[in-house]
Amino acid sequence: MRAVVLAFAWAWAADAAFAQGAAPPLRPTIDALYTLPSVIGTAPRMPAWSSDSKRVAFVWNDEGTPFGDVWVADASGGAPRRVTRIAHTPIVATPGPDFKAQRAAMAAELDQGVSSLVWTNDGSRVLYTYRGDLWVVTPGQEPVRLTETPAAERSLAFAPGTTRLAYLRDGEVWSAELTGDALTAPRRVTTLAREGVSVESFAWAADGRTLAVIETDRTQIKTRLIADQMTEETTAPAVRRAFPGETSELRRVAIVDALTGNAQWLDLGPERMDVIHGLEWSPDGSALAIDKSDVFVKDRRVLVVDLDTFAVRELVREQEPMNVTAEWQVKWASNGSGLYFTSDRATDYHVWFAPVGGGAPKAITSGNWAVFGFQVTPRGVFVTANEGRSEERHLLRVPLAGGAAVRVSSRAGTHTAVVSPDGRFAADIVSSDAVPPDLFVSDASVSRGSEASERRVTTSSRGEFARYQWITPRYVTFKSRTDGVTLHGRLLLPRGYKPGARYPVIVGSAYSNTVRNQWGGRNAHPVWGLDQVFLDRGFVVFAVDVAGSGGHGTAFRRRIRLDYGGIDVEDLHSGVEYLIAQGIADPKRVGIWGSSYGGLLTTMSLFTKPGVYAAGIAGAPATNVWHALTGEQRVMGRPEEHPAEFAGASSHTKAAGMQGHLMLIHGMRDVVVLYRDSAWLTQYLLQMGKDVELVSLPDAPHGWDTESLVQTRYAFKKMLNFFARHLGRDVAH
Repeated sequence: MRAVVLAFAWAWAADAAFAQGAAPPLRPTIDALYTLPSVIGTAPRMPAWSSDSKRVAFVWNDEGTPFGDVWVADASGGAPRRVTRIAHTPIVATPGPDFKAQRAAMAAELDQGVSSLVWTNDGSRVLYTYRGDLWVVTPGQEPVRLTETPAAERSLAFAPGTTRLAYLRDGEVWSAELTGDALTAPRRVTTLAREGVSVESFAWAADGRTLAVIETDRTQIKTRLIADQMTEETTAPAVRRAFPGETSELRRVAIVDALTGNAQWLDLGPERMDVIHGLEWSPDGSALAIDKSDVFVKDRRVLVVDLDTFAVRELVREQEPMNVTAEWQVKWASNGSGLYFTSDRATDYHVWFAPVGGGAPKAITSGNWAVFGFQVTPRGVFVTANEGRSEERHLLRVPLAGGAAVRVSSRAGTHTAVVSPDGRFAADIVSSDAVPPDLFVSDASVSRGSEASERRVTTSSRGEFARYQWITPRYVTFKSRTDGVTLHGRLLLPRGYKPGARYPVIVGSAYSNTVRNQWGGRNAHPVWGLDQVFLDRGFVVFAVDVAGSGGHGTAFRRRIRLDYGGIDVEDLHSGVEYLIAQGIADPKRVGIWGSSYGGLLTTMSLFTKPGVYAAGIAGAPATNVWHALTGEQRVMGRPEEHPAEFAGASSHTKAAGMQGHLMLIHGMRDVVVLYRDSAWLTQYLLQMGKDVELVSLPDAPHGWDTESLVQTRYAFKKMLNFFARHLGRDVAH
């Protein structure tokens, strides 16, 4: 097996290097991998092109700490230039025993620096936000502060062809003129904000004066009390948080004159809970496209609004009662002749074109692969797709009228690209199983991408990165034990793996869309280092793309409909059976872990698969689907219409069947999955005499392992020790 051969090759190379006097390889530990400066560095983020496509600005830190400054790189070549050096609180590795000093150190560690940026229309300066205020910088000069307000400014956008800026503050749209390095007195454009009501987003029309504005109204959403133990006295703030079946956000769209503030509300139908997936002005500003659907994503409508009459007409409608996802986009053709949009009306998500004058939509892309996003330029439609390998994401160029796709990206892995306005270049953040994310500038006009056409701009990983023997996965397929479909897995074998020997296995982190060739596999959780520690301790690590995952076809995704905790749990069980059949897994030492929905999968697997899993760890587990977010209704529907399905998908209803050992990890400030549900489940399980542990993180929200590294290290060590205890101490070596 390729992974085994590579593992032995790396081990031999490391021994040979050590024999020649080189520094010995470093052993991965939680403390070493989750500390600052980070061994993998800091990923560049938010690349943005100047209007002339000659320069790209981005946020980065070249020292391996989170605080990001503004950098600029030329499309034509050369090293990137750091154009801001913002003074900030330094990170203290050992703040000492004082509680407040420790809190201050944690806050400094979480400070990401620049939070957004945008080029001025003439491409001479970069406007950015830092700690809620606006700043402007001309590369090569000192930044200038533009605002100093109690509330934060965000969502910056210049009107086309002007120096007029709009942004959101205090739930309203504000506007000002940027004259030189000074901002005229900001003026409030909208007067909509009140308790529970705010502007969600806006978009400029081509005339530089007209705005499309989305208002969100949360006043009818029920409030829940979320206890806070970190205040001087225990408090319970009321949080607006809807459950499935309850009223969620109400939205409406207005056309607003940025100079007078006059607003014309559009008639988009009676259902205010509809979700707006996209808002796009035509190139000449004469029409507005709105992509919307019901909250269940079963009835999608692409609407076109005439700016002169405010008349709304339906250009595309898709009604599909089996649909469970909404990976939808709309973009105008550069000549305004119609709309490009993504749809999975055929075998998977692809790009289609609908003429604005009417007529049947035409497929622009097609094939046994999926589109995950697209951009329209004069040189063609650029799509991010998994053409060729289901676990990868590449940038492809397709003619505007459709046709054969040209692969622009070359390096194996996941490419997240922003194409320049003229379609000539792509600012591409690339990572793979072996390489942490970095920024490349690619020639997007090539007839076929190659490593020579992808110029590296950043190098984020630090010197000691090369001293670790990083283990990379192999990708496998196997059949579902229930319906025979092909399932995809990401398999990591431990160092020194010996074919024929059976190993303890950790399935996880369990979730949808986990089988990816990118740094860390599923990068929503920072498990890139935790997995390496598991492997070093002798565990096999295995992930499965369960039902509902993208990139494997429309039918594969729709298997999950009305069946959280059912077919997906069977897919995971199929993976375990595959590893046993391959002679890899010790059937008595299989563990599983996941967070949020992955916590539901973990608890349901322990509760309904006795004898399959010896132990499981559920982080912030969604064990009660009646308490899910309203967006989960796209899979489960209304609880009053599907009570049996909601009961079947809520793992706490199956808790009596638990065998083995369970650890729950939950942040007490979680408003996405309620901490109360884990507290209740813990009490229920201990009343039944089950082996359950509850790790409570008093200061953590839903992302319990994405906050301070102190907390991450604490939680990951708990996980490592738990699996070592219950899957056999003999795995450590």
